[in-house]
Amino acid sequence: MSKVVVHRRAAKYLQRIPKAQKEQIKSILEQLRDDPLKFPGVRRMVGQWSGYHRVRAGNVRVIFWFDETEDTVYVDHIVPRGDVYK
Repeated sequence: MSKVVVHRRAAKYLQRIPKAQKEQIKSILEQLRDDPLKFPGVRRMVGQWSGYHRVRAGNVRVIFWFDETEDTVYVDHIVPRGDVYK
């Protein structure tokens, strides 16, 4: 089981969103602990985001990278879809 580390900016966004959406994202983060790269809906990112993965939670994207040596998932961004790619 992997460890999940949420960056400060992602945690700050998570505090501001409605409770239902917050619970959905927390559920996704819990499920990422088991096997982050085999989680349904996880996509590998390309270009300047190379090395990162994303998973969709409604209109919000959870962007993370997985360190296999430390068995840790680092969640760097939790943002609305349109804002993450700017």
